[in-house]
Amino acid sequence: MATPHQLILFELSIQSSYLNNTEAPATEDVFDTIQFFAANGKAWRIKTFATDQDVHIWELGFDGTDELVELAVGHTEANYGDVLEAGYVMASETGLDGLRAELDARELPVNLKETPFGAVFWTPPGSHYRTQSRPSE
Repeated sequence: MATPHQLILFELSIQSSYLNNTEAPATEDVFDTIQFFAANGKAWRIKTFATDQDVHIWELGFDGTDELVELAVGHTEANYGDVLEAGYVMASETGLDGLRAELDARELPVNLKETPFGAVFWTPPGSHYRTQSRPSE
């Protein structure tokens, strides 16, 4: 049996820069996200900053799959509820191809960025997200 993959994607109504400490209203194509991804016994929380295409990725201390949706929704609503625009919960038994099909079914661009350490996150087409700053938490 294939390892289940999960992607939980929250669109925010802002676009921000961690580096410059700025925030502006989102546009249809440019917005921050909070994402959670789980696969192969690991889980991550991903925050994208749309203004400068910066990304912060944290590995979570558990394998994800069962409690990830509850954690993701609770955390995101508590910390970003005032700027939460939309949320999507996707799961696949067929790996990243299955997640791409889930994105397509929701009429979202099918654009996943893979990292060398296993985390995967959604990005808008034509973007080049990479870690440019380090959070101070």
